[in-house]
Amino acid sequence: MRTALHMGMVAVVGLGALQPPQQADTKLSPDRTLYAVAERGQRVGKGEERERLVIYTARGARVAIAHVWLVEPDGVGRAGIRGCEDWGWVDSTRLFCEGTINPSTGIYLVFEAKTGNELHEFVGSHFVWSPDHRYLTNCGNVPQFSSEEGKSDSLELQGKPLYPSPGDPEQHWFRSLPVWAADSRAFALVDHRRKQNTFILIVMTVSGRLSEFPLVSTAESEEWPPSLDYELRWDGRRIVVQHHGTQQIVNIT
Repeated sequence: MRTALHMGMVAVVGLGALQPPQQADTKLSPDRTLYAVAERGQRVGKGEERERLVIYTARGARVAIAHVWLVEPDGVGRAGIRGCEDWGWVDSTRLFCEGTINPSTGIYLVFEAKTGNELHEFVGSHFVWSPDHRYLTNCGNVPQFSSEEGKSDSLELQGKPLYPSPGDPEQHWFRSLPVWAADSRAFALVDHRRKQNTFILIVMTVSGRLSEFPLVSTAESEEWPPSLDYELRWDGRRIVVQHHGTQQIVNIT
């Protein structure tokens, strides 16, 4: 499997060939200048696609093809993604394809719309863009067949490990999705530190500054994967934490 920043092959055809797609699975870009269609994968040279996203102008001229490879044309194998279980536009210049290779491991591919080039491949789960679409957070991969005592969540930003720090002996089970502030400068999530049996509101900036705020909470009996049963909402410099009908207000300094 090739990971982050791998550049995929691209097939681009002439802008003059007007071939409006017939498939119903069509999605328009936010600025309405392009649209994309998800199609079944094909064989390309020695390669094999699982799926493809075909990009067109608003008038129906085909622009490019974004390939979701199982095997690239040079014979190099890729992650055995099951297909684009979700796909669409990140913004008016980029598309994404999100799929899985097993029940615990997700693959998130980002493509440039005007060329079809693969820009990034991220591995993990719970992929969340910042409001300005500059930053992507996700939970790191947790091996499917590891013991429950060995399973521990981690957080990545742009595909790079961010939290917890290397060598941290604690077991982390995240109990919320990452939730971004409106200004895209920070995000928050709830971390259950199981060895200490504490619940902590984690707030991190895109520069990596970490703030921790203890929550008043009682641990419930749980199994992997942990329930995402905490909801967060930014309210200026406050975060509203809701859990099973209770609410806590955390002031962010």
